[in-house]
Amino acid sequence: MWWRRLRVLAAAGVFLGMGLSGAAADELKKYVVQGGAPVPYIAFFSIYVAQQTGFFKDEGLDVELRYASGAAQATQIAAAGQADSASVTIEPLIAGYEKGIRGKIIARTNNHLIYYIAVPPDSPIKTAADLKGKKIGVANFGSSAVPVVRSILRSAGIEPTADTLLPVGVMDQAMAALTSNKVQALGLYDGMYYGLERAGYHFRYIYHPTLAEFGNSGIFVSDANIAAKRKEVCGFGRAYAKATLFALTNPDAALRMWWKVSPSARRGATDEEAVKNGMSELTQILKISDLGFPPKAKYGMIDKKKFSEYMSLLEQDGQIAKAPPIDAITTDSFTDCINDFDGDKVRKIARDWK
Repeated sequence: MWWRRLRVLAAAGVFLGMGLSGAAADELKKYVVQGGAPVPYIAFFSIYVAQQTGFFKDEGLDVELRYASGAAQATQIAAAGQADSASVTIEPLIAGYEKGIRGKIIARTNNHLIYYIAVPPDSPIKTAADLKGKKIGVANFGSSAVPVVRSILRSAGIEPTADTLLPVGVMDQAMAALTSNKVQALGLYDGMYYGLERAGYHFRYIYHPTLAEFGNSGIFVSDANIAAKRKEVCGFGRAYAKATLFALTNPDAALRMWWKVSPSARRGATDEEAVKNGMSELTQILKISDLGFPPKAKYGMIDKKKFSEYMSLLEQDGQIAKAPPIDAITTDSFTDCINDFDGDKVRKIARDWK
């Protein structure tokens, strides 16, 4: 019957439009990625964009993003095989190696060290050397920002004492400590600074002198999954890279995809106001996510020299007893397959997106 034929064609058109290349939905392989944050987070935009554009489905994957208390828990979950990969910072892997965690960062996902020091714009503190004798507020003493802050001080010839760093919490608590002069600087992380800037605060930043451009966030995969799920891991990484390029090309579309995940993030009386508010944060995250893409560059490449220097920083600060072998916790074996896509085609998809 003609109506049956039309229904079949319509169904096929839906599947093709979703990027399934004609494959049935039940042929998709479930892929769980563990996020290193407890709630939906704008820094996971590449995953949200890849879900909504169909880039994951193009790879035959049905990707579910789950949330954890932080990077440490997310790394442990993925290392234990309860997730296929994790989107995390690298410190828990480095510290966890001597405790039996086995897995690797297969791709870098940001282009700078997310921990650095902030001071008010009118502060007399302009360089790390000016921090001598000052108090610096950190979220807590377990924060991964702590060894970086101490390293910044040591680079200026300042040896931190027991009371140099003070736990001040985050957001309003941290700002209360800063504005009351309980501390003269903050040692937090980029996402927190973005949130404070969005709330109307402004800062001058002091970065690590040698590791500021070392990206310490990436995609972690257990050794077991690297061996058993190579095709799926490669597909996830490629879709992640394509989604990042999509967002850089069409930030407005990426922002609206983020709002679908977190409607409460849309703040503003009008669409114009909401876009302005949203872009103030997304633009900064996109800037640190731009690692270069095919055909001119390879996304996600790991700088093993800088990675080793960062581990030395953690070792010198007593965060780890001994740095693990670099090839035991990183691999570039996925770089080529992650970058096996037409970057210009992705840019066109982004520009034409409605």
